[in-house]
Amino acid sequence: MTTYIQTLRNKSIQQAQSKLNRHRQMGTKSEMDVFEVAKLMDAIKNAQTTEQWPTSIFYNVHLN
Repeated sequence: MTTYIQTLRNKSIQQAQSKLNRHRQMGTKSEMDVFEVAKLMDAIKNAQTTEQWPTSIFYNVHLN
């Protein structure tokens, strides 16, 4: 189950990064607004911080 969740997390990060790369390449011609870009950036940043949760004691207590 945890492998499946990790796969989904990695897939969502990759999709967000590809959307941001397309937005960066298109520049002012991009259809994305500031809020969508910020949401994608937050998704990437939050996914990186949640990868550290399994080593936390609180995460382990939650699993029990």
